[in-house]
Amino acid sequence: MPNDMVAIQASKLPAHLQGKVKQENKFAAAVSVGGFPTVSIKGKVFHITRGDEKKLVTNADNEPAASLTAVIIAANPVKSKVYYAGGFEEGSATKPDCYSNDSLTPASDAENPQAKNCAVCPHAQWGSRITDNGGKGKACSDSMRLAISPVDQLNDPMLIRVPAASLKTLGQYGSQLAKREVEPKHVITRIGFDHSMAYPALTFKAVDFVTEEQLAAIEDVLVSESETIDKITGLSGGWGQEEEATTVAAPTPVKSETLVEAEEEAAVVPKAAVKVDQEPAQTASVDDYDNIQVALDNINFDDDE
Repeated sequence: MPNDMVAIQASKLPAHLQGKVKQENKFAAAVSVGGFPTVSIKGKVFHITRGDEKKLVTNADNEPAASLTAVIIAANPVKSKVYYAGGFEEGSATKPDCYSNDSLTPASDAENPQAKNCAVCPHAQWGSRITDNGGKGKACSDSMRLAISPVDQLNDPMLIRVPAASLKTLGQYGSQLAKREVEPKHVITRIGFDHSMAYPALTFKAVDFVTEEQLAAIEDVLVSESETIDKITGLSGGWGQEEEATTVAAPTPVKSETLVEAEEEAAVVPKAAVKVDQEPAQTASVDDYDNIQVALDNINFDDDE
């Protein structure tokens, strides 16, 4: 038992052990629940799940927080896909029947692959899922996996899945940053909800640049937690049991088939960013601005392109 241990002080270790002490628990796995933290957006509130513990994110008044202030430190550049044969159930953390982290083929450990490749899978086609409201959608849900770190805890990367209904918004945000030569990890992003929507739809807004100290901490965690970050984004493959599925299949609103198809096409990161890169006169660097606020104002304005 820990209470029966002899008194141990690093300053009084035997000479042959001096300087070899590291602040590390070699037996952490014995009590660790494993995995990585995940962010849920069920019910338009943020929860952070760590193993078996699920905690509501609150504000200073102990009310559900309207937004998360974090740094997007990494992302899977392609959409992920998830399919449940029996239909998705809110709050379920059950491993899906089939899933893909590259939108090309089912993952190697998918329990029940539905097709050899995602493009021809019938569950990935519009109309393969009919919502409770009679709207059309996909039985195999699209999402993007982001690794984010809270501003006050940059060494604590966690997963947030951006559901299909928010992919267009995320793509537009990424385009705005790219056209101004700013990486997501260079700004503090406020992740909130679009309350004009009946379902959880996320919003993204740059509220500040990271400081020099924060950037150093981010670069450090990208190295020290690279394995965990690859698991979070799905780049290393595998489906973590710690992943909560509540953010994968956001309800699809009732829309015309034409509008639904148009939004699906727009969910891809706009190609306008490539065009702007070919026209340097329209691209502004952060260094071109006199102060942070002016630069942020230019990051946040609405683009018509």
